[in-house]
Amino acid sequence: MNLHQRTAMESAYDAAAHRAGWLLLATALATAVAVVGRVAAGADLPTLAESLAAVGRRRGLYGTGGAARLLSGITLFAGAWFLWHTRFMRRRPGTLLVSALLAASGLFTAVSGISAVVLAQVAPAPEAAAEVAARGGAAPMVAELRWISGKIGFTLAGLALLATSVRQWRVGGALRRMAPLTALIGAAMQLIWVDAATIVHRFSGPLFMAWLALIGFMLASGRLERRIAGPGRRRSTFFV
Repeated sequence: MNLHQRTAMESAYDAAAHRAGWLLLATALATAVAVVGRVAAGADLPTLAESLAAVGRRRGLYGTGGAARLLSGITLFAGAWFLWHTRFMRRRPGTLLVSALLAASGLFTAVSGISAVVLAQVAPAPEAAAEVAARGGAAPMVAELRWISGKIGFTLAGLALLATSVRQWRVGGALRRMAPLTALIGAAMQLIWVDAATIVHRFSGPLFMAWLALIGFMLASGRLERRIAGPGRRRSTFFV
């Protein structure tokens, strides 16, 4: 490979890392909007009937949160695609697991977002919510799809953090100091399936958004490469 080809390839790797960073930042922002929309709608209630009634009362808020969730899934998938095209992914095949898990998480998150948008349209009027929940039909099915796809997407994102923490530890230095927190967040995210651990999810969700924002900023700004790369070489080793 001649110098021109090598320079072009390195430039492409850098561009992929920067784009991945901006997309992760966008994912964090969209996720925050989605959470605000869902919480403002007050639809996280113990029973299906109560949730459907809440959605019926605040369709606009709930639909906005769903649209933001759809966007976060799309940006996470795109960010994972660009991560796969960065130098640290291409040169270390074992790290491709991180991109694959993030991409899968993005797909399930997008399905959850679409389901929320649809649910905002098909949810019954509040006074009919109990009857619809008992009888079944489109609204309960869409609600179930939103619930399960959202949990799967969150779980896969947590697994991606666990895989990342292993790579961070192997790199050493500043990234090794980040590894325990990355692993802790990833492990806490797996508790999304445990009803008794609801309080943990209240912290793991915001921490995951903060993690995405931090890593997105580091990738987009090039700070990660400047911090890790040695003299005379500029290469990112975040997912080594």
